[in-house]
Amino acid sequence: MKISKEHPVFRLSKALRVADETEHESAAIRREVITHALKNLSPVRYLLVPMLLANILVIGDQFSQQRSTILVAWAVLASFVTVIAVEIPKRRRGAGRGTPSAVMTAVAFAVVGMTPGALPWLVLPGRSEMAILVIVIPCICLGIGAVSTAGRWSLYWAHNLPLTLVATAGMWASDVHLSRSLVPLLWMLMFAMAALHHQVSASLLSSLRLQQASIRLSDQLATEQTALSEAYETLQAANEQLEHLARHDPLTGLLNRRGAFETLDTLLGSGNAPVAALFIDLDHFKAVNDLLGHRGGDQFLIALADRLTRVVGPGSYVGRIGGDEFVVVLPGHDSSQAAEMAARLVDMLAQPVHAEGRSMPSSVSAGVAAAPVHGDNASDLLRNANTALFSAKRAGRNRFELFDGDMQEELQRTSAAEQSLRRAIDSGDILPFFQPEVDATTGQVVGAELLARWIHTDGSIADAMEFIEVARRAGLLERLTEQVLNRARPDIRRLASMGLPDGFRFRVNLAPASTDRAWRYNRIDDLVRGIDPSLVIVDVREAALLNDLPTAAATLASFRARGGKVCLEDFVRGVSSLAMLRKLPIDEVRIDRTALQTITPPDRAIVRSIIALVRELGLSVTAEGIETGAQADTLIALGCVRQQGFLYAPALSTEQFETFLLRSQAIPLKRPAEVDSWSIENLG
Repeated sequence: MKISKEHPVFRLSKALRVADETEHESAAIRREVITHALKNLSPVRYLLVPMLLANILVIGDQFSQQRSTILVAWAVLASFVTVIAVEIPKRRRGAGRGTPSAVMTAVAFAVVGMTPGALPWLVLPGRSEMAILVIVIPCICLGIGAVSTAGRWSLYWAHNLPLTLVATAGMWASDVHLSRSLVPLLWMLMFAMAALHHQVSASLLSSLRLQQASIRLSDQLATEQTALSEAYETLQAANEQLEHLARHDPLTGLLNRRGAFETLDTLLGSGNAPVAALFIDLDHFKAVNDLLGHRGGDQFLIALADRLTRVVGPGSYVGRIGGDEFVVVLPGHDSSQAAEMAARLVDMLAQPVHAEGRSMPSSVSAGVAAAPVHGDNASDLLRNANTALFSAKRAGRNRFELFDGDMQEELQRTSAAEQSLRRAIDSGDILPFFQPEVDATTGQVVGAELLARWIHTDGSIADAMEFIEVARRAGLLERLTEQVLNRARPDIRRLASMGLPDGFRFRVNLAPASTDRAWRYNRIDDLVRGIDPSLVIVDVREAALLNDLPTAAATLASFRARGGKVCLEDFVRGVSSLAMLRKLPIDEVRIDRTALQTITPPDRAIVRSIIALVRELGLSVTAEGIETGAQADTLIALGCVRQQGFLYAPALSTEQFETFLLRSQAIPLKRPAEVDSWSIENLG
């Protein structure tokens, strides 16, 4: 709870603090007053006895010898007491202990004051002139005492009252009437000296208070200066830390994107010495992160960052500019030296990394660019190094590539193709086509594969293999599949309403790049939404199933339970694990076209074995890419009658496929179909 400054507790606390400060200040002033008095008393220890002896020697015939001896002894005692009062506090302060004793100081002033006060007692009887003259000395000492004890009334009375009493006793004991009559004047003088003492004390105390205030202000200034210095140092440390964080990666301690770019720009602008840049990307880091978790992935990155730093050595700079992307800046390296360093890095980073108690395989791909040949600023140099990295990844990963002009041209072509494909998807230039599947023994159309075709504005059709590969590299296969199905969905429903042959199914290829997500989020339901599952068979690739086999099996089983069918695609080209045929809920296996390009005796034996095995497991078998009658006849002889390929029909537009389907139902195919060529006018 926050307490207001007007709250009684706050005011009481402030009053106590002020009182404590006032008391502390008063104690300090009292100590200074006593110290000041001791300084005034200090000469007495040396002067008291000599001055007394001088007086006795000059006018000794006027004094009683016996009393003079007693007074000298008393003066020696007073000097000794003065020495004690002055020296002991000095020694204690030198040792850092204690303060001057007010009692001891008062005693010293008392014994010193009594010494001149006893002078009237020394005068012999009948010496009236000397008796009157000697009274002057105690009177003078009253004034000296009033000044010497300034600031402390107790010291004033300790000095002047004994002096006056002893002098009064001596004067009263004298046989000189005038001496006795001066006693009241002596007391009046003592009280008059009290007024002087008051004035001097006021001046001294005022001076000491100002001195204490100055000391206090000086202490406060010193404290505030110390606090300001500490605050400045703290702020400076915070600024340095912020500057460090602004230019460094908090996980690995390496330079971040900003730090790497600034360092590279500085090196490039400092002179004509060559500077090289390596753009490094970890291969398959997502799999490592998924397997180890984020903490294990962080340990993996830290270990690789440490290894990178140790390999490049001092004088070079390493930065982490992305999740699994690193940059190495090599001052004084030309392209050949940078290539040697890249080769060392690829070899060293290919060693397994220990993280989360496991030894994980590791590999990197790297791109190399050197200034000024490949760019004279950080942006161009790193862009070209990234282009070389892209080429290394396409060449198979776990390697490095040195940038050249051809890479840039290829990257520009690839980028232009990707942008064109994105625009085509957004503008609806990707249309659904259907390639029939037939029973090669009866000529009956038993299905159709749904394919994507890119129709240019001039009516030409883009090469399917080329733009599918562009879509795969750009991560657009999922969008491509969704758009084709969205465009084909009303056509499929219309064809189904017209009546399809028994067992007819539309074949849908799941996008390989997004299949692993499909298993987790059940994308199949979204893709076939609005279509009877009994009309659909989905093709899945073997490699895509391995990422999450249990979830994939559950998703496919759910789709089969609703009437759909599942086909294992590209069986010969994929990993072709026979265990997959038992673990997965599949209905069909599709032989890849690569197994049918040449039907040699060894090929025939392989295909025969595949067909026999699949049929033994109770699965159907189909073949794609049938282009010659020899291929078709061989497959029929081997037991595969469900076939697809240019021998029967190419990919057809919706209208062409509808015509083809009606014709095949009226007259079953006995030979390859004669299909009219497709043009953009068919869309009208």
